[in-house]
Amino acid sequence: MEEYLEEISRIRDELEKHPEGLSITDIAGLLGINRNSVAKYMDILQVQGAVDGRKRGTSKVYYISHRMSADSLRKVCSQPFVTLDQDGLVTDNNQQFSLLTGISPEQLPGLPFDKLPLRSLEGGTAQQIFRTALKGLEQRVHAQVALGSEEHPVNLFLVPLVFSTGKPGVVVIVDDERTGNASPPAAALPEFRVILDNQVEYAVRYSPEGIIQYVNEPYCRAISRSREEMIGRPFKHLVSADDAERVRMNRTRLSPRYPAGMIEFRAIMANGEARWQRWWDRALFDDRDQLTGYFSCGLDITEEVLVRTKLKKTQDMLEETIVTRTNELREINRQLYDEMTRRETMEQQLLLTQFAMDNAADMVFWVNRNARVDYANKAAVTGVGYTAGEMPDLALGDVVPVPATETWGDTWEHLKREGTITRQTVMIRKDGTKMPVEMVLRYLEYHNNEFVCCFCRDISERTRMERTLHLANKKLNVLTSLTRHDIQNKVTVLLGYLGRARKREKDPVVLEYLERQEHAANAIRDEITITRDFKDLGADPPEWLNIRNVVAAAVTRYSDTPARFSVDLPDLCVYADRQMERVFSRLFENAVNARHPPQAIHVFLRAEKERRVVAVEYDGPGIRPEDKERIFDGGGEAYGQRGLFILREILSLTDITLAETGEYGNTIRFEIGIPPVSYRQNSGNGA
Repeated sequence: MEEYLEEISRIRDELEKHPEGLSITDIAGLLGINRNSVAKYMDILQVQGAVDGRKRGTSKVYYISHRMSADSLRKVCSQPFVTLDQDGLVTDNNQQFSLLTGISPEQLPGLPFDKLPLRSLEGGTAQQIFRTALKGLEQRVHAQVALGSEEHPVNLFLVPLVFSTGKPGVVVIVDDERTGNASPPAAALPEFRVILDNQVEYAVRYSPEGIIQYVNEPYCRAISRSREEMIGRPFKHLVSADDAERVRMNRTRLSPRYPAGMIEFRAIMANGEARWQRWWDRALFDDRDQLTGYFSCGLDITEEVLVRTKLKKTQDMLEETIVTRTNELREINRQLYDEMTRRETMEQQLLLTQFAMDNAADMVFWVNRNARVDYANKAAVTGVGYTAGEMPDLALGDVVPVPATETWGDTWEHLKREGTITRQTVMIRKDGTKMPVEMVLRYLEYHNNEFVCCFCRDISERTRMERTLHLANKKLNVLTSLTRHDIQNKVTVLLGYLGRARKREKDPVVLEYLERQEHAANAIRDEITITRDFKDLGADPPEWLNIRNVVAAAVTRYSDTPARFSVDLPDLCVYADRQMERVFSRLFENAVNARHPPQAIHVFLRAEKERRVVAVEYDGPGIRPEDKERIFDGGGEAYGQRGLFILREILSLTDITLAETGEYGNTIRFEIGIPPVSYRQNSGNGA
């Protein structure tokens, strides 16, 4: 018991040190007490009325309560008062309050606060003022007491209190202005009203909820409403939705550390005119940093904005004139400079070109129509092992053998038609050794002089790496094949045991778990099957494949299905991985194995600017627009589309794309986009 009281005492001491409030997590961390124990102690302290709590962000913070005890109220208060419970109903009052309001003590208990003869002149409605005080914020309101047909001014002090049961409440203390002890808000004093009403600026005082408590005469004139019409109503500027959000954010950013902020916007006045205004918003906080309201001052800056706009236009025109004249002078100077440096530039470019060609990393040969080498750079001389003096006596065929089926004349004519030939071949050095190279032949004509520029690059290292990589891929495929076989065997055993368990188990909950496990095991087996189909992906370099033959081979696999295939493809070759046939096989398999298989599957080609698009289309439920990309990241199972990720990877090896473009609810259409460099018309020797 003593430990329990000691921990509560430590919590109260810590809250005294932090008037801004602490959360349960903060208290537990500071005192080293379990969070559940702290939560229990805070409930006890709240019931006792010793602490209050409020929301701060997503957590709740607690602080020492400043509520007055209801039991000690009669001992310390000699002014008229009435106590209200948390529902706003009268629970107690003194004789002075009965005399002030003319209501007998027997009639007061149970009356709602807003039914008492007290009319608030500021701060919002009676319920709004009461709710704010109930949260723990003391309220001071200028009001009037109605006695029959007469009214006289008073000040209402709404002070938070706590009943002996621990429940919160509010005491309303009436300070009669006729006694000379009233303390009305500064904005309600006559001398301050006179000062504010004679200002050019607008002045508005309003509650945290935005309810107007005071407004000066200039603002009333600006919006053509009386002060009585505005007090108690929400304070809102007549602005656009974007400006309204800016105004809200300007107030939201205000804090005890930065309580003031300025904003400019265009507002619509009572006469329909749009006027620019500048407002300074200041947030008002109590000693516990609780927001008690706002005080805003506004100023009409329309004339200032117009002057600024005109000044900006004039400045822009002046800058435009300066820029125009500067550009004209710059153009004249540029032309003069170009004329002075043209010959020097040409000479430098010629020397630079010659230097770059001589020192290029690749071997460069200039070959004439007779296949003789007119020029060879340093890399070429070093690469073939001849001296610079021996190069003019060489023919290109002495260094790079031309295929037996070709002659230099055939190659020359082909280059004149096509412009460029790229091939991998072998270069024969002077000592007879062979060096694998990648050769690019390009036909050029300059001032009626024809020649072929031959670029050769040593690819010995690349060839060795490709062989090594090819061997590594083969070994990796063997390893994955063994691993895949072992996994499939283990999944088969797992499915067998799950089947036996489902037959013997009667508990529906366990049966549901077993069914989910069986579904997961089947999914694993399906994924393993997919990896088996594409085990050779990337094992061999891409090839030129006849797209019509590739699709025809895939169609034959499903010739015994009810689906009717319609293939309309030209004699086109596509540069792609050898696994491309499996791409179409997988698309056809997903279609024929769908819940509602299509009656017809159409495969056709269309042109899209420079690209060519091969489409696979069939009737079906379609795919929602938001899922059209997700199906390629493992989300295709919901639509019966399996293995799409691997299909996209196969095609991307040669920059070919795969996308679903069907109409949701009607069709499914997969489009294979082929870039210009990856297709060509079949010349008769395609795959």
